[in-house]
Amino acid sequence: MRRNSKAKLVVSFLFVAGLFVLAYFLLRPYVSSLLETDKTELEGKKIQYRLAYNVRGDKTQIIHLNKGDALFEYYHEGAGSFFVDLRTNDGKLIKVLADTKGDYEGKTELQVPETDAYLLTVKTTGVWGLDFK
Repeated sequence: MRRNSKAKLVVSFLFVAGLFVLAYFLLRPYVSSLLETDKTELEGKKIQYRLAYNVRGDKTQIIHLNKGDALFEYYHEGAGSFFVDLRTNDGKLIKVLADTKGDYEGKTELQVPETDAYLLTVKTTGVWGLDFK
């Protein structure tokens, strides 16, 4: 009778260990993709962190940009003004991305001078969205 209970214990242990191994191989791609950062590299070229906003009204945000090309895409819905600028973390203006009134869609490409934190400022009363990569 003892032999039978030891055999059951070993079989149960092997079954549980097998379940852990199976779960590891099935979930590994999902878990590793969650642990990766947004920063990617494609054909040796660094790509900016991808972030997007959909907001109503003013917003000031610190963003991290990599040195090199950056593309900002944005839209504005509303009759009021829409102003967007990008500054260094010490306040020096890099570029005015948008300065218009009414409904608007646009894109701006620019050269980021160095990998650092930058200040993105949007002033409006309307609904707007911004995506940069």
